[in-house]
Amino acid sequence: MASPQRVGFTLRPLAPADVDSAAALHQSAMSYSFNSRLGKKHLAYLYSLLRQDETCLVTVAVADEKILGVVSAISDPHRFKEKVFSSMPLTHWMSLASRLMIQPSVWFELLQDRKMNQPVIYKNIEIKPMLSAIAVDASARQSGIGRVLVQAVDDFFRQLSQPFYYLDTRVENKTARAFYQQLGFVEHECRGRNLILVKEL
Repeated sequence: MASPQRVGFTLRPLAPADVDSAAALHQSAMSYSFNSRLGKKHLAYLYSLLRQDETCLVTVAVADEKILGVVSAISDPHRFKEKVFSSMPLTHWMSLASRLMIQPSVWFELLQDRKMNQPVIYKNIEIKPMLSAIAVDASARQSGIGRVLVQAVDDFFRQLSQPFYYLDTRVENKTARAFYQQLGFVEHECRGRNLILVKEL
């Protein structure tokens, strides 16, 4: 097993100048996801909205002015999606429609995404807060960045007095599953190819 790399980095909120780099990192690390399949421009639009919403968190890990990691968290995903749909300009809708036409396989990801929109019920409670995305640059894996980014999400939801939050990952991603379990997440429910994990704070 490779020994963990030591990388000096700092955490800070996503700045406007970071948006394109964060979107590129997201797309590179999670190319399979529905939003990634819709393109970097769409991801940049989402990150721009996230950073402007005080009920959301977007934090980046930076070293030598390069973004090595990004994490986003949303207090109420349903409300945020409504905000995305209501604020999206017509040109953006047209761009997404054309991408769906030239990439029919994206429709399958859309169906998978709809499954993930169902409420998450844990201990008879509906869990709304979620860690929506986390990505670490390949050059900085095993450096502790992922762990610190998750801690930032823990702290954010604790400040909002939220007792739980959830995330999802691919069922076959055993590395991610082991990582999240080490950080206190409980594997809760499979939905198609995705697995929902819940963390109690």
